[in-house]
Amino acid sequence: MNGRSVLIVGAGLAGARCAETLRAEGFDGDLVLVGEEPVAPYERPALSKEFLAGAKDADDLLLRPGSFWAEQRIELVLGQRVDSVDRTRRTVTTSSGLELGWDTLVLATGARPRQLPFASPAGVHVLRTLADAEALRDELLPGARLAIVGGGFVGAEVASTARSLGVDVTLLEAGSAPFERALGPELGARLARRYRDHGVDIRTETAAAGFRETSAGRVDAVVLTDGTVIESDVVLVAVGVAPAHELGRGTEPPIYTCGDNAGSHGHWTGAAAEAVETARGLLGLDPLPRQPPFFWSDQFGLRLQLVGDTTQADEVEVEGSQDSFVARYRATGGKLVAALASNRPADVGKLRLEVATAA
Repeated sequence: MNGRSVLIVGAGLAGARCAETLRAEGFDGDLVLVGEEPVAPYERPALSKEFLAGAKDADDLLLRPGSFWAEQRIELVLGQRVDSVDRTRRTVTTSSGLELGWDTLVLATGARPRQLPFASPAGVHVLRTLADAEALRDELLPGARLAIVGGGFVGAEVASTARSLGVDVTLLEAGSAPFERALGPELGARLARRYRDHGVDIRTETAAAGFRETSAGRVDAVVLTDGTVIESDVVLVAVGVAPAHELGRGTEPPIYTCGDNAGSHGHWTGAAAEAVETARGLLGLDPLPRQPPFFWSDQFGLRLQLVGDTTQADEVEVEGSQDSFVARYRATGGKLVAALASNRPADVGKLRLEVATAA
């Protein structure tokens, strides 16, 4: 590794796990973790579920106890957005004008929510940060009308949480069923039935064309491309994320990239694994055996756990009930490329081994 100081830009899971791994594997130099948010590293998956429902507070989300970072000699610089990188002088400059030096720089800047191509009035939210979740939570009152633009995992999880809070939910999905591209039409249709059984109004094969707002500048409806008006008190835009490449990409020493802005696709386990690999690479350690992608989601009473890459599949086999099932995704020739378990936690370890062995 070049030099004795490492500066990590981004205090999300990838940045935190990279810093932890460097220390755990013996790095003894200066280690600084810079975060744009004013809070220590925390778990994002709970934002759409337990935190939004009020079952957890901000302290419950912290990845590590407050004393951990000082004990590990990892300096946290929080509430500071890094605006520029000087590769010649090996410094970064933050939004407040703070200049920080480095010998090795890791860009773990994550991703940002994609925006719709038209203006968003008050009452339109995205969900990526703790502050986003706090703002959305304040508006999810019993009887409120929530429109969710985007039927992906974040949209589905928020829909599930909102229904448990007594909120009326309309879910707008561009495809013919939620997760049709990711999980296939059979599983998409199965999930759509479950959403409707829990009182969600799903509008498929549609998209938002704009927002209607009151004279006070607050949203009161989503206007669809076919002219349909969905009256709404609050809106969540959940149409995916885009890597945060504002500072460029680390393609060679002494600058490296890991996490969502390096292509881990927003998944917790992918970002964590990539961060560990980056740290080990900085220290000249051999890479760990690669594991198939793994992802989970809790929604409408289902714990969905997905291993592997469904995009490589040509067919899917499903066995089990509506609530508890396993779907195996196979490529041409029968090769197992992915598996989805619903409320079958005891099967997940075996499925991960099956997919890894078949790779």
